[in-house]
Amino acid sequence: MKILGLSSATKIISVGLIDDGQLLAETTIADLHAEKLLFYVQEAGITPEQIEAIAVAQGPGSYSGLRGGLSTAKTLAQTLNVPLVGVSTLEAIAYNLIDISGTIAVVLDAKSDDFNFALFGADQGKLKRLTADIILPISQIVDKFSKISGEIHLVGNTVLLKEKLISTNYHFAPEIHSHPYGINVARIGLDLIKSGEKADLLTLVPQYSHQPNIREFKHGN
Repeated sequence: MKILGLSSATKIISVGLIDDGQLLAETTIADLHAEKLLFYVQEAGITPEQIEAIAVAQGPGSYSGLRGGLSTAKTLAQTLNVPLVGVSTLEAIAYNLIDISGTIAVVLDAKSDDFNFALFGADQGKLKRLTADIILPISQIVDKFSKISGEIHLVGNTVLLKEKLISTNYHFAPEIHSHPYGINVARIGLDLIKSGEKADLLTLVPQYSHQPNIREFKHGN
């Protein structure tokens, strides 16, 4: 099954195309436009009509990035008449460490002194979710770690945690692994579609950490 994966949840905008387990194309781009994405698809030797599904990083992440990514994904899914699935940004980041064995903790800045947080277990190339995506202050994240035995692999915005976690049980992934890449969004999307999931184009919305702070402007204020 040929799936196009898109991610614009962080500062790296990424596109990946797979055919089941086979990598067809992967690249990072400056911005998301449907025409540009289809150009990369054709460069991989695939016609747009051969794409069978779209997967997109749904959040958490930046406000503008998530809006742009979902808008492009919806446009492509509607144009190509293929199913669309939303993928957790945190799960896509965890997938970067799929080849390790142990517990993966994903931490992503949520602003307002909070962090997006989720735990996953990795074993033999498989990823298992251990918690839902939640929002916690750094103190509560550290407290959760104190209750986990064994080694923990941390990935994401982990600078503050490095100052607080000094045990050798903690392994901090390189910064390059701290972004959700389109190729992994596509891989997770494939599993979701095989399990029967499919998003409604009208109701699929970004999963923000906090709602945008939009205030009405009144003349004279």
